[in-house]
Amino acid sequence: MKNILRYLILLTVAVCSLQSQAVPSAKLDTVYFYKSWEQMLNLQPTAYIVNPITWFITPYEMVVETGDEGTNDMIKENYMALSIGDSIWLINSEYLRKNFKGVSKNISEYAPVFFNDKVAYVTAPGPLGVKDLLFGTESDGVTYYGDVAFYYIDFKNHRVERVTHSYLSELLEDYHDLQMRYEGMKNNKDKRIIEDYFYKYIDRATDDIMRPFIVDLVEN
Repeated sequence: MKNILRYLILLTVAVCSLQSQAVPSAKLDTVYFYKSWEQMLNLQPTAYIVNPITWFITPYEMVVETGDEGTNDMIKENYMALSIGDSIWLINSEYLRKNFKGVSKNISEYAPVFFNDKVAYVTAPGPLGVKDLLFGTESDGVTYYGDVAFYYIDFKNHRVERVTHSYLSELLEDYHDLQMRYEGMKNNKDKRIIEDYFYKYIDRATDDIMRPFIVDLVEN
């Protein structure tokens, strides 16, 4: 799984959701469920449902329904993630809140998750600014959600942190050359620059032979 991150999921989910926001989706064939990171990394689901009812609240929140309330509750309680095929992955926000501190309220239902054997992060709406609240995020003045944000899963400290300018600088402390390059940029608070250096961090951490594997930091 080295150097394999799920960069395409955001585009896939966004396209589907913009076409059917808050409306039940077309058939998704089989949805697979996982109970551990080891199962996810090895593509070994423990359960599956054929053609469940699904819809997107936002491009970053998918709901799964089976038609039976008891089964829905069981899924939320017992499974940490799901996949559609082998390329679209979403993590259960209930799992995150049970196992990590600091989980943003913007992460809800099933959220897109990107991962390899050493690092993982979630995409979800970022916080709304004052301008968004006053004038809306859409041309008609309606507010739906903030811009997409990255939420890094810190397995060592059992936290989920939104990747901001200051938090990215903290992450880059492990790789001093990247940290110096990032902090030396005049526009290092720009969203585009933060995103670029976060990806650089992901690549460096993935190749770091001294970095522990996710499965060594979690209870499976």
